[in-house]
Amino acid sequence: MNTEKLFDEAPYDRDFRAAITDIIKTKEGRTGLILDRTLFFPEEGGQSCDKGTIGEFEITHVSIENEIIVHETDAPFDAFSKGDQVKGVIDWDHRFSNMQNHTGEHILSGLLHRDFGSENMGFHLSDNIVTLDTSKVLTQDQLQELERKANEVVYADLPVFCRYYTKEETDGIDYRSKLELDDNIRLVVIPGVDICACCAPHVKHTGEIGLIKIIKAINYKGGMRFSILSGRRAYEYVSEECRRVDDLTHILSEKRENLITAVNRLLEKNESYRLEKIENAKKMLEAQVEKIDDSAKDAVIFVEEVNDITQRNAVNDLAAKHNGICGVFSGNDSDGYRYIISIPGGDAREASNILKEKLQAKGGGSKEMVQGSVNARKDIIMEALNGRR
Repeated sequence: MNTEKLFDEAPYDRDFRAAITDIIKTKEGRTGLILDRTLFFPEEGGQSCDKGTIGEFEITHVSIENEIIVHETDAPFDAFSKGDQVKGVIDWDHRFSNMQNHTGEHILSGLLHRDFGSENMGFHLSDNIVTLDTSKVLTQDQLQELERKANEVVYADLPVFCRYYTKEETDGIDYRSKLELDDNIRLVVIPGVDICACCAPHVKHTGEIGLIKIIKAINYKGGMRFSILSGRRAYEYVSEECRRVDDLTHILSEKRENLITAVNRLLEKNESYRLEKIENAKKMLEAQVEKIDDSAKDAVIFVEEVNDITQRNAVNDLAAKHNGICGVFSGNDSDGYRYIISIPGGDAREASNILKEKLQAKGGGSKEMVQGSVNARKDIIMEALNGRR
């Protein structure tokens, strides 16, 4: 017997009573309750399932197969019996959040279809974020226009109609659907905005959504992937962003409208300091190269950050005077080092392999020269290399 879907007609109800028609063991070893009727929406159509309780036990997952809905719980298998009358309670905050976010997705998908000729290619509504995959790439101006129009639909407080239609009723109706449907089609209709086949609960009026926010839009498989938030989730996101902006105004002692200028000024200052630091390290490296006794076999230098060209040139200078390990390690003990090593007349890969085996270094190269990175202190690196002989 199919499970009666109370959420179709009463998405705002928060509790219900039902009879247990069967009890099964799920693949995960949990107790699965099958009821004659339920308010619990199962994981379906890209949306996560409802949360809540049946009796005193928490529902961990809700699934559907062949129109039979299974409520998974960690309850002992003998905690219930067939025929028991039980009370189910929906986690309303979670349900309403899903309703807000799913209806918000319908508004965006409807506007993308209507105004931009971009189709919904995929949708996922988790407990944290909503992703929407579309068929076309939009410009930044178009994205802003889309978000503005979506929120205008919210402000208009349009009705949202959800009901089942026969095949005859849907003839001539242009509705969105990624599946071929024959009969008993449930359509969600937002007048003038969207008509879409959908199985999930939605809000009754668009005004209940409050806010629709596009968090991110990236190019994806020839179209775009949107990360979107609606309702309470969007409010919490915007509130957190405002808090961060306030923190930045205090840290930088700047007004909100001057934050970008202040950050750019700080970045320029940091870049200038970094380049100056690299130039000083270059001079120190050159001085260290000159100080090494020409008669020494090995010549290994540790220096603060220098660029690759300076580092490579220094190794070449060392290799012209010494016939052992000639290496320059750029970095520090805390963050690790980038290295370039040469062994004139030998195989530089030997040194690289030692660092990999003993210190889990990463890198590679040829017989003449190797380069890579290693996260270890100077003394430990030297101990490993000295062990080569």
